[in-house]
Amino acid sequence: MDYHKLLQAILDIAEEMLVCGAEVERVEDSIERMCYAYGCDRVNAFIITSNIQVTFEDPRGNIITQIRRLKRNDTNFDRLDYLNDLSRYICANKPDLETLVQKYEAVMNRKQLPIWLQYFGAVLVASGFAVFFGGNFADAIASGVLGIVITLITRILAKIEENQMAKLFISSVIAGFLAIVLVAVGIGSNVDKIMIGGIMLLIPGIAMTNSVRDLLIGDVVTGMIRFVNSLLMAAAIACGFALPLILTGGAML
Repeated sequence: MDYHKLLQAILDIAEEMLVCGAEVERVEDSIERMCYAYGCDRVNAFIITSNIQVTFEDPRGNIITQIRRLKRNDTNFDRLDYLNDLSRYICANKPDLETLVQKYEAVMNRKQLPIWLQYFGAVLVASGFAVFFGGNFADAIASGVLGIVITLITRILAKIEENQMAKLFISSVIAGFLAIVLVAVGIGSNVDKIMIGGIMLLIPGIAMTNSVRDLLIGDVVTGMIRFVNSLLMAAAIACGFALPLILTGGAML
């Protein structure tokens, strides 16, 4: 077996697990288990949110090291579940390299949720939180419209912009102005409640939760990186929604 190709395939799985929202400890453990399953020794995996480094000694005594740089972030728990199942399958059955790659590609090519369902979910989340925080029915309708627009904007920006802070700031600014416009035309009456519904679609809740989890289990570096990154993302969202209020004088709150 070509152990260089094997490590590359294992890193492909690990990278997608991180991109989909997996904890660092889980990914490191999965890498080590898959490498040991193929007879490798002295396996060392080190991961932070933007970097994966793996070194092991193959059965012939060769030391193999590969590094992977991560630039994407696309939370997808459905895909993560199948990637976890794939890692367990690899450990239990030790398939040949061709089969491993085929099964990985099968997971990556699985049919995803229809786009309309993503928009429908955004409407439910935005509307629900607007009402939860004191908004009325009209605010829920306006917040639902805001949810559709935010989802559309984030999908467009994902194709043309890699900087996560920039994407969140732009989405927040547009959503903030739209919330004010909706109230101005009579759709909704509380700008703050409408904005809260939209904010809930953008806040980095999973990243923040994973950062605390990483800190509690001892991955201090990764935990701090994720925590600071989450705060920066939250600041970008706050500034994005605050800008329209500042420019319009906040008179409609």
